[in-house]
Amino acid sequence: MTGAAALSVIVVNWNAGDLLSACLRSVLEATAEMATEVWIVDNASQDGSAERALRDYPEVRLLRNLENIGFARAANRALREADGEFVLLLNPDAELTQDALARMLGVLRGDPGVGIVGCQSVDEEGRVSPGYELGYPGRRHELLPATRDTDQEVAWVSGACLLARQAMVKAIGTLDEGFFMYCEDVDWCYRARQAGWRVVSVTGTRVRHRLGGSAAHVPTAETARRAAASRLRFYRKHYSPRRAGWLFVRMLVASLVGWGWRLLPSLLNERAREARRINAARLHSLLSRNRS
Repeated sequence: MTGAAALSVIVVNWNAGDLLSACLRSVLEATAEMATEVWIVDNASQDGSAERALRDYPEVRLLRNLENIGFARAANRALREADGEFVLLLNPDAELTQDALARMLGVLRGDPGVGIVGCQSVDEEGRVSPGYELGYPGRRHELLPATRDTDQEVAWVSGACLLARQAMVKAIGTLDEGFFMYCEDVDWCYRARQAGWRVVSVTGTRVRHRLGGSAAHVPTAETARRAAASRLRFYRKHYSPRRAGWLFVRMLVASLVGWGWRLLPSLLNERAREARRINAARLHSLLSRNRS
């Protein structure tokens, strides 16, 4: 490739195993006819996935971190070096298609007011994954209908497959590194919309998202803790103290009730014990955040 890239693809990897190679294979096939640079930012993986990917696809650019610094900080390393007109954030357990890429690029090229584009993702059984929502920061269970037949402006799209305009990135800045994981994509879309850019989810195409990559190595309770911390941080950053305080109370009460409700069942089965661990992790996250 010579000259500036039309597209920069950024994949943040942490022990994604063979899914990373499948992801890269799909990217290179989908972008075979356009000037593209592909970045892997590896968060100190121990499974050799980054080394295998670089061996199989030497054209890929690899940035290594000495520890797991989270998604936002890792992605920003590549975002600051990427020179593509458009930038695609893609999870290592997702697979891109030429059709999905073409549809998303078509929206950005056809409307200079659109800053971010996403599309539906489906798991291996064809179920639509959450993360493309109409409300802010996401009203529960208000995903876009799978049968919709027109592109739609939305509140936010998932960072699992998020295509951004480089001009927008330069205007609003990179991802907020205060989010270790979760809500950094919601925050980016929020900031884009506040700056006057539109966020769109396209129809008629999908990416495959196996949901079994890096997240599979994180205990469920830790995932719940991170998600609770990120959601609360998002509210405190963008909403009034009163609204953020009300969210804190709601989350605290829900976690306390969930923990107590499963007290007796947890003596009898592992599923209830795991549910209590998840609620305990949320409580710990909320209380520690409230003190900070």
